[in-house]
Amino acid sequence: MMSTRENASWFGRRDAFAFLERDRDNRLRLAQVEAWLRRRAERGSAGALLDVGCGDGRLGKRLAGLGYRVSGLDAAAENVELARTAGVDAIQGDASAALPFESERFDVVYAGEIIEHLFDTRAFVAELARVTRPGGSVIVTTPNLAHLPDRFRLLLGGTPSQTQPLHPFLKLHIRPFTAGTLRRALGEAQLRVDHLESTLVVWRRDAADPDRVVLASRLPARLFPTLGSFLIAYSTRVR
Repeated sequence: MMSTRENASWFGRRDAFAFLERDRDNRLRLAQVEAWLRRRAERGSAGALLDVGCGDGRLGKRLAGLGYRVSGLDAAAENVELARTAGVDAIQGDASAALPFESERFDVVYAGEIIEHLFDTRAFVAELARVTRPGGSVIVTTPNLAHLPDRFRLLLGGTPSQTQPLHPFLKLHIRPFTAGTLRRALGEAQLRVDHLESTLVVWRRDAADPDRVVLASRLPARLFPTLGSFLIAYSTRVR
């Protein structure tokens, strides 16, 4: 599909994932997911983990350090090689199609910043559930369409940041979610959302360096996750 080729082309670039280290908001998103998975591992529930859209393997390497057996899937061949170098058991594949893994294989499935790039999100979430064992965990993160500053932008006639059609990579976001629609999408696949959290309310970024957050608030996103920039949903496959 065109969306898969476009995403693989953009995210298969050298240093495509450097922003994960430079962007305060993304660093916090990954830190929160890692902290949740660390607590799970400390309870003796590490097991097999699938990172859907594993990129260059930098997160998978960290999760392997917590005791998880990490597998990865990515559309870009360049990323698969980098992820393997990082110690992730990665294969090349298309997240918009059936996932190339047997049913109920994984204890944890993580899909970070993938769902907004796909046309058929129902099928994608159903696949996440299929490859997760009953009682296992599915973690989905995605930008929040209803991010508080974007609510003001839309009210004033502007375009929400996650639906910018002329942006070099935000144009790849074709299915934006709110907290409510994300909960419903997971629920339809028999994934019970146990906890939903967010990162920051980002008021301003550096126009010359969009990876640099200039002004942000942490407390509103902690108290009211539906207002934050990212949505992080932790769910359990109920059957």
